[in-house]
Amino acid sequence: MIEDAALSYPRPAFLLAVVGLLAGAALPTEAAAVEFRLDGMYRLRANLFDSLSMERGADRDEGVRSFIDQRLRLVPQLRINSGVHVFADIDLLDALAFGANPAGADPSLLVAVGQQQADGTLFNEPSAMTGGSLPGEDYQDSLFVRRAWVEVYTPYVDLKIGRMASHWGLGLLANDGSCDSCDYGDIVDRIMISTSMIDPVRISLAVDTRAEGFINKDDDTHSFLLQGGLLHEVYKVGGYIRWTRQPSNKFNLLHGDVWGSAKLGPIKVELEALINWGAAATTDIGVEDLKILSGGGALEASLAVSPWEAGLALGVATGDKDPTDNKWHTLRFDRDYDVALLMFEHALPQFQVGDAANAADGPLGNVDASFAATYEGVSNAFYVRPQFHVDVLDNLRAGISLTAAWPVVPAGLGHTAEDPRNFYGVEIDGDVTFVLHNAFELQAAAAAFFPGNVYGQTRAFTFGGELRALVRF
Repeated sequence: MIEDAALSYPRPAFLLAVVGLLAGAALPTEAAAVEFRLDGMYRLRANLFDSLSMERGADRDEGVRSFIDQRLRLVPQLRINSGVHVFADIDLLDALAFGANPAGADPSLLVAVGQQQADGTLFNEPSAMTGGSLPGEDYQDSLFVRRAWVEVYTPYVDLKIGRMASHWGLGLLANDGSCDSCDYGDIVDRIMISTSMIDPVRISLAVDTRAEGFINKDDDTHSFLLQGGLLHEVYKVGGYIRWTRQPSNKFNLLHGDVWGSAKLGPIKVELEALINWGAAATTDIGVEDLKILSGGGALEASLAVSPWEAGLALGVATGDKDPTDNKWHTLRFDRDYDVALLMFEHALPQFQVGDAANAADGPLGNVDASFAATYEGVSNAFYVRPQFHVDVLDNLRAGISLTAAWPVVPAGLGHTAEDPRNFYGVEIDGDVTFVLHNAFELQAAAAAFFPGNVYGQTRAFTFGGELRALVRF
């Protein structure tokens, strides 16, 4: 495994000093007017699921879940001059559900001041709710500065400094969450130096601070990144190596990733494959002498001949025969790499606990996902997804896809000779997209999921739907 003894690395403070000197040398001395540019998007989604419990009629069945959430993402850019740009990602009302306490009202206070009708309902006042609509999240703040960074361009190297997105290839390992359906996005505090004089070859070195522990202790988690490749207009190929370490528990993890894409006329192909290899003497969850070895990859191919487009996606992520031991072999794709509308997008199954109306966990109510067999992100799975789209009109597009998945290691899901549990199921997705004024997009999507024997006896047919309005600017 990766050795930790006697390894040294440059401290972030030293790197900041070096970067500052390089940036100062690159800056022009003449004064220039600052230019401002604002990009971004607004997304409104209406969601309906019936039922993510996959057990209709039972006491713990959640039933129909329906809610509307929204996001306004602003991406301002300050162009100080041709060599220095400042960027930020700012989210307003991020994943905030409609009616989620827009005025901060407290129902008990409203009753006390007489804002109540004769039948006991509140009159023209909002009810207090937790804001977040994402599982495990609590976005009560209406303003969230997600990222802020500086880019400095010179004839020899380019510099990036600050809190920025992390992305590579298809987004299996590092995903910036910029897709229309994404909810999260990987963020790192990074210092990156990239070549700029040998196009189309691009090579980047970076140091990430992934977790800042106590200031006076050697318990920080840092990553050291080398990525690059040939970035041609028609084809691209590259490699990504990231070493993450935390000295306090002798944790070392090496991510290796290769990616390539090509576009030849109507044919487009993109492939990413990765491996994780590492070890740790101790962990915060009580596992000692941890060993990590996992891998996987995905392929996306499409053929577009107007007005038709056909595509095929394949993916595999390793699993673990015994997830309770100290040898981990399970790989989980980034949760913003979406495969389908339901499968590997929601924890399945998940049950209602008690009275959801009394829960303090937000619009999702009191939900228990501890019995889930699958979660967000492809894990311990092989899947295949053929899909077809047709441009009905210049601004109207319709499509259908079918996703089937099998576990790589059935034994990890309770496999026995009598109960093999070797099939996740089949999901059929359909979507229709309408574009207006090249900026406003309306999309309707629906999914029918037929669970397989992985879920045991809890595998009732599950339906999901989404209506999405999207404005890009």
